[in-house]
Amino acid sequence: MRNIILAGAAALAFTATPAIADDHTEAEAYMMTDAQEADFMTWSDDKRITYKGWPIAAQEYYWTLTDMQKEGWWMLTDPQRVRIVEMTPQQRSTAWTQIAAQMNSSSTTATTATTASTSASASPRFVSKEVAQPITRSTAANISAEDLPVCTPNQQDGCINSWERNRTGTKPLDYWPGRPASQID
Repeated sequence: MRNIILAGAAALAFTATPAIADDHTEAEAYMMTDAQEADFMTWSDDKRITYKGWPIAAQEYYWTLTDMQKEGWWMLTDPQRVRIVEMTPQQRSTAWTQIAAQMNSSSTTATTATTASTSASASPRFVSKEVAQPITRSTAANISAEDLPVCTPNQQDGCINSWERNRTGTKPLDYWPGRPASQID
């Protein structure tokens, strides 16, 4: 999802990528309200450090975002955030419309269920890309060792070890030798 949002934000950039200002001091920080300060204190240390590294305009702009926009904001990189801050109001509106559409489309195509604990955090969510053919209980009950071919060097899936099939070939170890076979003399 982050890659999709990043690509969309990058496409919306109309100027060269400005760097986050490194020459500002702590005294040049945006003055938060009490409610904003309370919210800020609930963030992780990484988020607070990232926020303090933004230019004042970006810090101020952050507090004008809706909850959904804030969620998308944390998925962007610092240069993309600065680009959005530097856009005209009309460009910002277009950018947020596209980011929201990407966030909505990626959430409906997620391959794993999202729990309340993972959706509440801003941590990246890792999704397995493995593909497996579903087997129902009735199909699994009908599969027997006689129906599977013996594994060969070119076929490692959907086959059975020759020792398990007809007690020929190399017998698998019944124990862990303590290290991989490639490291055993």
